[in-house]
Amino acid sequence: MFKITNISRILLALGALSLLILLFVPIWYIYLTAPQYPEGLEMQIWHNTLTGDVKIISALNHYIGMRAISVEMFPEFEYLGTVIMAVSGVCLVLALIGRWWSALLFWLVLAVADSLALYDFWRWGYDYGHNLDPTAPIIIPGMAYQPPVLGYKKLLNFEAWSLPDTGGWILMAVTGLALLVVAYEWWRHRKQGRPVKTTPARSAGLATVAVLLPLFFGQCTTGPQAINYGVDNCAFCKMTLMDKHFGAELITKKGKVYKFDDLNCFTRFLQAGTVPEMEVAGRYTTDYAHAGVLLDVNTTLFLHSENLKTPMASGLAAFSNPDDLEAVKARVGGTTISWAEVHRVVGANNNEATR
Repeated sequence: MFKITNISRILLALGALSLLILLFVPIWYIYLTAPQYPEGLEMQIWHNTLTGDVKIISALNHYIGMRAISVEMFPEFEYLGTVIMAVSGVCLVLALIGRWWSALLFWLVLAVADSLALYDFWRWGYDYGHNLDPTAPIIIPGMAYQPPVLGYKKLLNFEAWSLPDTGGWILMAVTGLALLVVAYEWWRHRKQGRPVKTTPARSAGLATVAVLLPLFFGQCTTGPQAINYGVDNCAFCKMTLMDKHFGAELITKKGKVYKFDDLNCFTRFLQAGTVPEMEVAGRYTTDYAHAGVLLDVNTTLFLHSENLKTPMASGLAAFSNPDDLEAVKARVGGTTISWAEVHRVVGANNNEATR
C-alpha cells in the first residue's frame, strides 16, 4: 500500500513514545461524594499501584459487604508496565514503517488494547460489586454495588464518577490521533485520484492480525480468573464448585485455567504432573475470610484443622490476613502452615484414607 506523509509518520511516532508516559502518571480516576463526605473521596489507579483515599473507601465498603481494596486484588499490576512498553514499541515500529497499512494496524493495536482494558476493569467491578460478604452489617436483598466503568452512577447515598486520569486521556488521544491519520491519508490518496490498492494477500494479512490481536492480548493475561460458583467444575474430581470460601486455580503460561473445589484436589492435581512445572504461570487459592478473593499460594497463610468443613475433606483454609486466620483458629483450632507444608498434609490425609 501507499506511503503516508512524513508529518503523519512523525505524529504517529510521537504518539507511540507518549504511551510511555503511562508508566509515570495515574491512568484512571474514581471520585465519590456523599452527604457525610461533601469534600469527596478519590482513588487513582496507576499501572502498578493505587493511591488516594483507598483505606477510607475500603472501610466504608466493609459495611455493605465489599472487600477491602488492595494492590493484591489486581494481578494485572504485575505485568501492565511490560504491556505498556511492548505496545509502545510495536506502535513505534509501525509508525516508522510509514505505510497506510501500518498506520491502520497502529490504530487497531490501540483500539484492541483500549477495549480489553475497559473489559478487564468491568470484569473486576462486576465481581467486586456482586460478590458480597453475607455477614455484612448492612445487607439489602438483591442490591449490587458494581462501580461504573466510565461515567456516573449512584450507589445508595454515594455518587460515583469513573473517568480517565492523565494516562487514560493520553491513551485515548493517541488512539484518536491514529484514527485521524488513517482517515486523512486515505482521503488524501483518494483525492489525488489514486484508489487504495489492496492485494488479496495484504487483505488477508490485515484480517488475520485483527482477529489474532485480541487472542494475543488475552493469552498474555495470566492472572487469576473469578470462579463462577455453581457453574464451574473441579478439574480433578469434576464436582461443581459451590462453597465460596474454598477453591483454587492453576493458570498456565498460555492462559489456560484449571479450577478446583478444594486444596485437596488442587494439590493432588499438581502432584499428578498433568501440567509440567515449566508451563505453570500461577497458583491461586480462595481467601476463606473474603469469599471469592484469589490469593497467590506462595504468599498465603494456611490453617489446617480437622474441625474445618471443606468440600473434599482437606481441612485446609487459606488467609491473606493473619488476624483473620487467628480468629478462625480460635474457633476451630488447628495449626498454621505454609504452602510447602500443604502438600505434606494432603499426602498424609490421603494415605490415611486409603488404609
